[in-house]
Amino acid sequence: MLKQKTILPVAAALFTCAPAVFAGQKLDIIQIMGQFVQAKHAASQCLKPDQDMVSRFNENFRIVSIRATEEMLKRRPGSTVTQVFVQFEKGTDTVQKQIDEVIRTKGCGDSRIQNLLKLFEVQANLKF
Repeated sequence: MLKQKTILPVAAALFTCAPAVFAGQKLDIIQIMGQFVQAKHAASQCLKPDQDMVSRFNENFRIVSIRATEEMLKRRPGSTVTQVFVQFEKGTDTVQKQIDEVIRTKGCGDSRIQNLLKLFEVQANLKF
């Protein structure tokens, strides 16, 4: 499990629209997408996965992204798919900058980054 000091600030930055009611519950699809974003970026900087793993991850990320977009459209009636994508893009940029800073200052061996790399492998092997 990823350390809270990694997940909570990054997920909060990425998905500011997730209602506070979810804070005490299990992860929802928006938070899961945030974890996919984090793991993908860390892996792109610190891991050299084989093409098969990348393909599996990307397919799972595609499924999660579709579901997260559907959920955001439910949570924000009147929003368009484009507006949701723009919001996700802004959050993704913030997350990537935070991860880049950890890698720059602590390196890929940092425990938070290592946890994200393990998560990448788990996410690649999910069966939906």
